[in-house]
This record gives sequence, structure tokens and C-alpha cells, in this order.
Amino acid sequence: MTKKYILTGGPGSGKSSILLELEARGEHIIREASEDVIKRYQSRGIKKPWEKPDFQKEILKLQIQRESRIDKNIERVFVDRGIPDGLAYAKQGTDTYVEIRREIRPYDGIFLIENLGQTETNEIRREDQEEALELELKLKEIYLSEGYSIMKIPVDSVEDRANLILALAGLIDGPRFG
Repeated sequence: MTKKYILTGGPGSGKSSILLELEARGEHIIREASEDVIKRYQSRGIKKPWEKPDFQKEILKLQIQRESRIDKNIERVFVDRGIPDGLAYAKQGTDTYVEIRREIRPYDGIFLIENLGQTETNEIRREDQEEALELELKLKEIYLSEGYSIMKIPVDSVEDRANLILALAGLIDGPRFG
């Protein structure tokens, strides 16, 4: 059975950069679904797809699709945001929120990537620093409420953050720092 490790955290915390570092080291990864959904809509001229009523459902669908396609022979995979991350963006009590909760799967480790101290907005990342910090806290609460323990990854170089993740996952001996 493939082990799934989630990298979660607020926008602009460096999750994608860490994921690319892990991939460069030979690890299997799953990219963030929301960014790809946003890019797909924006390529069609829809500037703010997050305003569409089924936006979170589309992200959920792509996330489920990506997780279900993991080759069973792969020992482990690192995932940029897990299904529970969608709960931070969906309104509690809505059909979307209920659907996301229903689709939550077991994960083998949750790494909370701490905020870098600044968040730059762009056409894909609309949250500012204050919103990014609020989302980080909300994500932490969501994973804890789902019964997960969280391993915090503090601000450091991308290489050292990747080393810490691998060490906490038991894949290397202790953190190796540059």
C-alpha cells in the first residue's frame, strides 16, 4: 500500500517548491489541484474561477482523480494539499463542505509548512499575508479535528525543509542541514 504524505499550509508557504525539491530527489509527488483548476479556467478567459459556485467541487474531483491514479507499486507519494484542505475554503454546512468531508481518505503523515513571513498575490494566489496566516491556522485545526498529528516544518531553505520532511517520515537519518 502506498504511503501518502500531505504538505499543507497557507498560500505562499513554499509547499510547491518543497515538492519540486522532493521530486528532484526521486520522490513521487502529486501537484496541487487548485492551482491547475485555476490555470485551466484562466486559459479560457475566466479571470476569477474561485467565484464559480462549483469551484471547490472541481478541485475535489481533480484531487480524488490524482490520488486514485497512484500506482500501487509506488512506496510513497508526497501530495501538495490533501482533500481536507478543501474544508478551509468551503463554507461549513454547504453541500460542497459535506461532500469534501465524505471524501476524506487516510493519510500517513501531515506536514504543516509554516508561512515564510510574506505572501505575494498574483493572478492565481489571491490571498494576502493576513489571509494566508488565517488559512494556515484553519488548516492546522482541520487536520487536528480529523485526528491527525501534525509535523510542523519551520521556515528554512527549501533543501533543509525537504530534509526535515524526509527525516520526520523516517526516510533519512535525522535532518541533514547544509
